[in-house]
Amino acid sequence: MSQSALLLTPTGSACGADTLKSPPPVCVDEDAQSDTCTESSVRSEPRLELDIDGSRPLGAAVPAGIPRLPDYAIPLQPKLLKQINAMHTKEELLAFVGQCYIILDPINLVTCVYRLARMYTGIRHPEARQSWKTELSDSSSFQILLRTIQSHMLAAQLHPPYSQEVKGIDARCVSNLIWALVKLDLALEAGCTGNEVIISISPLVLRLLNQSSPQGLANLLWAYAKLAEPPVDVISSIMSQMTDMLTRDQAGNLFDAQALSNSIWAVAHARSKLANFDGLCGPPGSVSAFLVAIAISANSMLKALYTRLDLVHLSAFLNNVEHKFSCQALVNIVWSFATILGEECGQHAIIAQLFLNSRKEAIIRLRATYAALQTQQSWVYHLPGGFNEQALSNVVYAYEKAGMLDRELLQWVFSVATLRLDRRDGPPSFKPQELCTLLRAAHLDICEPQPFLTKLARIVQTMPWIVRNWSPSELNELSRALGLLQPAALLTAQVQAQQQAQKHAQQQAAAQKHAQQQAQVQAQQQAVAAALPLLGLAATRGPSLDLQLMLQVNALTAAGMGVGGLHSSSVNSLAAELLAAEIQQMTIQNVITAQLNAAAAAVAAGMPYGNNGGSNAQAYAHNLSMGVSSDPLQTLQTLQFNPAPRPLGIQGLPPAPVSWP
Repeated sequence: MSQSALLLTPTGSACGADTLKSPPPVCVDEDAQSDTCTESSVRSEPRLELDIDGSRPLGAAVPAGIPRLPDYAIPLQPKLLKQINAMHTKEELLAFVGQCYIILDPINLVTCVYRLARMYTGIRHPEARQSWKTELSDSSSFQILLRTIQSHMLAAQLHPPYSQEVKGIDARCVSNLIWALVKLDLALEAGCTGNEVIISISPLVLRLLNQSSPQGLANLLWAYAKLAEPPVDVISSIMSQMTDMLTRDQAGNLFDAQALSNSIWAVAHARSKLANFDGLCGPPGSVSAFLVAIAISANSMLKALYTRLDLVHLSAFLNNVEHKFSCQALVNIVWSFATILGEECGQHAIIAQLFLNSRKEAIIRLRATYAALQTQQSWVYHLPGGFNEQALSNVVYAYEKAGMLDRELLQWVFSVATLRLDRRDGPPSFKPQELCTLLRAAHLDICEPQPFLTKLARIVQTMPWIVRNWSPSELNELSRALGLLQPAALLTAQVQAQQQAQKHAQQQAAAQKHAQQQAQVQAQQQAVAAALPLLGLAATRGPSLDLQLMLQVNALTAAGMGVGGLHSSSVNSLAAELLAAEIQQMTIQNVITAQLNAAAAAVAAGMPYGNNGGSNAQAYAHNLSMGVSSDPLQTLQTLQFNPAPRPLGIQGLPPAPVSWP
């Protein structure tokens, strides 16, 4: 994609409701580290001499009314710089300035302001910060300090470039001065002393841009964007210089992650204050080219990380990745792109890839933060590296505004936020606006926010004072989000009731089936027990008879269980009675058959039978007294009976053979 193909459309007017929301502050501990004033910054060139008589003309080497350093003060500058850097209180530093400001060179004067800014950013309590800043603004020594610096800067502007008198004021000195005044909150309002100093030295800034370091350019762009009325010409020149440097930086070593974060954040912030920022800021396509260069550089840095999660050494892992690409820089970059482009972020390949790479890195660090919080490691609350409350809020805002918020990312954010709500060392550190961003995301139906909302509701119930200073809109957002818990709880109760009813029905069905099986087993046992005497009697008739009797028992038991309308005990009793009757009939029939077969065999063998004599004949005659004719020999020779067949049911005696009379 070419640079000109990136079309920027404002996501909201400069004064609209959808303009810049909750801008993340720049990290106070990292955004100017590479430009800290040190002893090596002191120049060895001759200093200005003290001359305030105003007798020299304007075109002379030194303008009228500008003080010059006395010769004896020049060798003292390194020692004075060490003394300034060793001071830790405002009172001590201002007392030193009131006594020695006239012999301090521009570098030491700017270092005094820089030290004051560092002291101010170290104060966390809002009331203490406001009191500290008020005392500083009312100090006469501080006013003298600012005016002395301004006079040196004006003298440098009136001299031609690279003249001997301006060598003490370089790009680093100017960058640190502007950054410090903005950090002190003394330049944000138009017409105040700090704002006046910054605007007055803007021509000098433009002259020194070619000498500025990448970190210095990023700090300048950030500082000018913070002003109430950002100077578009200065911002445009800084952006153009940074675009050229980023384009030439193939290895990606000039700008670090914090510099990229400050720069893109500055454009987003300045763009929210000026309705036609893209048209005013340089030639057409300048802003697009700058954004593309930032995205390419950030992508290269993220791809080079190769982050591998280490849950065993969490502290060392987070410190390592924080040093390479800070969590705040990661979040602020996507936040700024989403603020500038909105949903267009997903329509440009380079920027969409940046969001995907940032998402992958963010999930890894969210998992690490979650593990540290879950194991209650105290360092996670005060050491950088993990996702703090502001980072959680900004990453949700960025991906939701860009239309790229997904379930996995939001679920990890809610999981970490839930643990951050449950602090052991004090109340939650979430600001109302940060919580409201997460509460709005709970209505997106992307993932389940119930654990987070439940924890927040419990905290608000036990500590109601934490919402005492919330605005009506913030309280309304909280109430609207907590309302999600009621239908969710009702739905959960309904699901649990249904599951319990299904489980109870399954248990009843299983118990009924088990009872039926037990009844069947008992019926079979009762039927068999009732038939055992008969079976023992019939067992003497041979294996075939035993097998048939067992089949008959099973058939009768099955037939008895199929009888409808009868109690199980009645069915079992009926089956036993039917079985006994059937076996009795079978036994009689088999005895008769055996006798007939024996008689037939005797006749065939020519043995005497019937009235021919012998005890056996008498026995047979006794047994065959059932109406058979007196001369049955011819009939018996033609007969051969087998054991009676076993019908699968209940029936009477089989019919007499057809040969019987």
